[in-house]
Amino acid sequence: MILSVHAVFGAAVAGMVPSHPMAGFVLGFASHFVLDAIPHRDYDLISVESGPGKKFQLVDLLQKKFALIRDMFLVSFDALIGFCLAFVFFFNPVHPFIFFIGAFAALIPDGLTFLYLLLKHKPLGHFFDFHVSFIHTKLTLKLNQITGIILQFCTVGVIIAIMVGVKYLLI
Repeated sequence: MILSVHAVFGAAVAGMVPSHPMAGFVLGFASHFVLDAIPHRDYDLISVESGPGKKFQLVDLLQKKFALIRDMFLVSFDALIGFCLAFVFFFNPVHPFIFFIGAFAALIPDGLTFLYLLLKHKPLGHFFDFHVSFIHTKLTLKLNQITGIILQFCTVGVIIAIMVGVKYLLI
């Protein structure tokens, strides 16, 4: 899933326990893996090549600089949109930082994955294997990128609506 979807969902699940920031952090972090297990279509990052049996590797030097700058801008913009949407929909004036805690925690797994791709640090490799090889769905939807992103927001919207409905039924 894209970062903005992870941030919004992380804020939503953390908002279920607004007076418990540590639980909100754990729920936000765990929410990342729940969403990544759902089949989806992400946008493409051009600075990293991947494929079956290939190691992730950076493309040649000239393309690498452009691609990395483009991807960092795209990912940063995506995360910023996520934080803005999380604020708009899940800001709680009584517990003003819970939306941020959940949104931030939901982005950490992709941040650690990116660090592994850059540094190839062995302990991060174990997390990478867990996140990408074990949790992340192997089924990529054959959609164009825009349709894939819209579908991700619709999926999360339905999940959040169910969560809110269950919360109010239990109260």
